[in-house]
Amino acid sequence: MNFACLYTRLQHYDSFQVNQQTAAMNYKKRHDNETNLCTLLIALSHGIRLYVDKIAIDLRQGSCILVLPGQRYTVESSTGEAQLTRFTFETFEVKGRALHPVAHPPLLCGYPYRLLYSQVKQVLGNAVWTKRQFCSPLTASEMAMMQGRLQLILGMMAELDQQAVDLQNEEKTKMIQHTIQYMEQHYDEDLTVEQLANMAGMVRWQYSQQFKILTGKKPTDYLVHVRIGQAKKLLCNSTEPLNKIARQIGFKDEYYFSRCFHKLTGNTPREYANSHLHAQQRSVIDSMGRRLLVPQDATRIVTDGKHTLGELLVLGISPIGAAISIMKENVIYHNKLRNIQSIGYWADPDKIAQLQPEFILLSYYPKDLQELNALAPTVVLDKKFRLFERLRYIAKLFERSKAAEKWITTYEDKVRMVRRQLADAYVTGETATVYLKLGEKLYIMGMNGLASSLYESLGFRPSEKVMHLIEQEEAWIEIQHSQISHYAGDRNFVLASRKELHTVSHCPYISALAELSPGKTHFLDAIWNYDDPITRGRLLEELPYIFKKKIV
Repeated sequence: MNFACLYTRLQHYDSFQVNQQTAAMNYKKRHDNETNLCTLLIALSHGIRLYVDKIAIDLRQGSCILVLPGQRYTVESSTGEAQLTRFTFETFEVKGRALHPVAHPPLLCGYPYRLLYSQVKQVLGNAVWTKRQFCSPLTASEMAMMQGRLQLILGMMAELDQQAVDLQNEEKTKMIQHTIQYMEQHYDEDLTVEQLANMAGMVRWQYSQQFKILTGKKPTDYLVHVRIGQAKKLLCNSTEPLNKIARQIGFKDEYYFSRCFHKLTGNTPREYANSHLHAQQRSVIDSMGRRLLVPQDATRIVTDGKHTLGELLVLGISPIGAAISIMKENVIYHNKLRNIQSIGYWADPDKIAQLQPEFILLSYYPKDLQELNALAPTVVLDKKFRLFERLRYIAKLFERSKAAEKWITTYEDKVRMVRRQLADAYVTGETATVYLKLGEKLYIMGMNGLASSLYESLGFRPSEKVMHLIEQEEAWIEIQHSQISHYAGDRNFVLASRKELHTVSHCPYISALAELSPGKTHFLDAIWNYDDPITRGRLLEELPYIFKKKIV
């Protein structure tokens, strides 16, 4: 039951004291209609013993305990006077516009919740509320006040339960990760799901369910991926017969091993061995610190695209596949994509497998990295790399460092030339903001796309709120139209699709932006909102024309 969908109605509130000689009153129903009333007792002193249906429960200061309707309870004190607060209330579930009575909130009954006394005291408010014993009914305003305080206390109790659930889930995750490490170290053994589940302290169905939530795969499938990954290493460095290799990685059946290998890689083990056994390999370390063996002269390269494709192309490397479903006609170098196969919007293992890659290069950490590694060595870039860092890193992977340095030198020369050309068009240090309009949605760009060129190369500075986004490592955020002026700089650049470009300046909120910086609002095709070397290089050539255009 969702605690947020419940409503509690306070019926009675009081506080009372108990000493060593006199026990508190026994609970007695005053009316027949009290069968649905729960009682919440809060210990405001130490040394309190509560008996619920004759079962003893010791309470410490700040403890809260829920007593069910009809249960009898008695309170004793072992340290002199003890003080308690008591709420009596009904609970309802809210369904639509109707209230439906429920027995009690979804909390543990008859079990103390050990809240901090300082928190309880703060919620209950002025000490007069806890010291005064009400002999007459509360006024309407007092009832409303205590109703809110009751809700807060119950919410704090529910939060303790949730923390316990979160802790339990965290422990489960740790245990499953332990079994994953065990798989990767003992893949050659006869491992069963029952054995792994026992290691994690779970029953088989629960372990399999939690394992799939964490990894996206069933335990058996994950183990197969680990074994095939090891098989690829053996096939590249050994001439052992397949039946021996199969046994070394934990397969009892050579034919089952071959079927699994073909399913995951698109090749039979022997085909893979023939194509890789004599190929020279070298060791590379990716940004995650993983050491990988990659072919010396890999030609069948697959990449994700946005922060890798332009870099590869400018180095003279044409991948066989890339995530170009979104890019297509939306990049300045779309004519270079004709011979590159699409692998979807992201790195789809099934589509990549069809291309039989030798090397996979990604600019993000994928959840199915293990599956991709089974297809080919998969290198992951550091997402914090800026353009020059990315280009140099990728160039080093493919031994093209000279080409990278040549491009960087040429680019820096172009930057100096363009800035001299634009010396009268803007002042270095002006603040600039980049807006991206896609249909009805409006975005602010951080250190990404066109903004990277403006801030890194042209000497513009982000406005104060954009700087905050960059410090928070936000590549972009969506904003409401009413927020457009909050991010404005001395100069503003509005990106839109080609279809929208001729009408975007007439949008009311864009017109309002132009009024903030008269003569300093530029409108550009969204095709320039990429941060790859090809786009950055061509943008330098286009900037003088952009600044000369009639601007709003």
